Amino acid sequence: MASLPGMEISSVAARILGCLLEKGRTTPDQYPLSLNALVTACNQSTNRSPVVSYSPTIVEAGLDELRALELIRREKPLGGRAIKYSEVLARSLPMGKPELALLCVLLLRGAQTPGELKARTERLYAFATLESLDEALGRLALHEDGPLVEQLYREPGHKEARWRERLSTSTTRSSGTTDHPVSAGNSSARDVSEVTGASALVGRVAALEAEVKRLAAALDGLASKTQD
Repeated sequence: MASLPGMEISSVAARILGCLLEKGRTTPDQYPLSLNALVTACNQSTNRSPVVSYSPTIVEAGLDELRALELIRREKPLGGRAIKYSEVLARSLPMGKPELALLCVLLLRGAQTPGELKARTERLYAFATLESLDEALGRLALHEDGPLVEQLYREPGHKEARWRERLSTSTTRSSGTTDHPVSAGNSSARDVSEVTGASALVGRVAALEAEVKRLAAALDGLASKTQD
């Protein structure tokens, strides 16, 4: 099975993958999706950035790309005419529902702050706190197959730094500017010395905090059993 990190997908394939992730969770009764349904999903004007106008031919090319990477499945329902498509991203890159929800929204709407992500993932997965969302971002940043997200420089006048997905080739987001990750090597020597590895550090801290909580819960459970 293909390993995605290091094999960047096109912006078209990224939009298709995001749509399949979204529709599989928000409209399961209409899933998997036909080609026509996918074209409509890719081109819808809500919850998308940028808004695009893909033709069926363009979407078919993106589907071929994703099939080659074994990230989607093509099937023909019993008694049906139209071929339909579903995503199998978690088979290639194992992850849970929180991580899939974050990747879905990042694929569909570009770089976003944790606050924006918490609000926009609500339909897909309800994060109880920003801390739990940060932990999920940390797991994506430290994924065993390579980082699937990265943190960007905090923009002047903004309180939060944004995060973006690392699956697609596109680096231009809805702001119309090119985003630079914290770990990018295209800044000054002083900047690099100050911030190189900051994205990885944020991810490690979040992952370690999650592990500490898990171990603490396990110890509490063990203590309860011992008392019984």
